[in-house]
Amino acid sequence: MKNLWKKVEASKTTYIALISIVLVFIMPILFNLFHLGKSNRIIWLFFVINIFFSGFLGWFCRKYALSFYNLIIFPVIFVISVFIKYGRYGYFLAGIYLILSILIYFLFDKEN
Repeated sequence: MKNLWKKVEASKTTYIALISIVLVFIMPILFNLFHLGKSNRIIWLFFVINIFFSGFLGWFCRKYALSFYNLIIFPVIFVISVFIKYGRYGYFLAGIYLILSILIYFLFDKEN
């Protein structure tokens, strides 16, 4: 059991998935708990924090030579969240997150 846990701890893909889940499901709940409005959630969470994380995800996957498919984790979790509780504009945001991750992924060199 300990060996299995060490493999999960060492997996960067697991970290990507967990951070994505926190950003997509937990952060909107926190925004509601602090009584921040819908416009603040859209601006700060969907445009600032998530776009920053998308760029970071592209850089992170390139730096640690992770599979290109790790870039899809965050947008897919975001689409699931949008399907459950947000408006249709979220589908476009998932595309923007994916494109930004891919651009940053190819921008940075593996060697650096």
